[in-house]
Amino acid sequence: MTTKLTYNEFRSAHKGTPQKEISKLWKEYKEGSYTFPVDEPKTESVEETPVEKSPSVEEVAEPTLNELCKEYDKLRVKMDKFAFKFVGDAMEKGKARLKELAELTRPKGYTCSPTDSWKIWFGPTSMCLLINTTNMMGFRVTREWWQKHYQTTIYVDRELLTNNDIMRIEAQKLARSGCYIPRTPVIGVECKLPQGVKDIQMRGGQSGDY
Repeated sequence: MTTKLTYNEFRSAHKGTPQKEISKLWKEYKEGSYTFPVDEPKTESVEETPVEKSPSVEEVAEPTLNELCKEYDKLRVKMDKFAFKFVGDAMEKGKARLKELAELTRPKGYTCSPTDSWKIWFGPTSMCLLINTTNMMGFRVTREWWQKHYQTTIYVDRELLTNNDIMRIEAQKLARSGCYIPRTPVIGVECKLPQGVKDIQMRGGQSGDY
């Protein structure tokens, strides 16, 4: 639905509220499921000569899906690469932000099951396209991420492409349907492929079967 307030106006109406909570409320407001505790603030119209804003003052726009997804993967890689810096409160804050970003970018209604079917397309570069073919949800992943978490997994179709064009076209097609998340999936939540021998055996397969 079309919101009555801009993101900046909405944020101003919730001064003193933590940014994490504002992001959650804004998402609900856009979906039409959030109502103000009191009357929704209205913008008063004042007839006066417009005053030009200073070029140095820029309004903070609502982050896009791509920006939120880039932040997610950047923070994920940073926490993995520099794990020694993320201890105690830093670790808790990092995990909380990753969870928040995942929830903000995950299409409403998407769920994942351990028995879902998957396929992954590898291109000539690090770019890969991972698709839950049961729910037709696509994720942008990298070879490095796949090799670290699912290199030996089974129950997934693998296809090697000579260029990335086919992957880009498929990703665009999924995005138009609202079924594409331009970031790596949350393991155990958005992707439940078996990772080790134990997981594979629990699903009924044998390690090494493809």
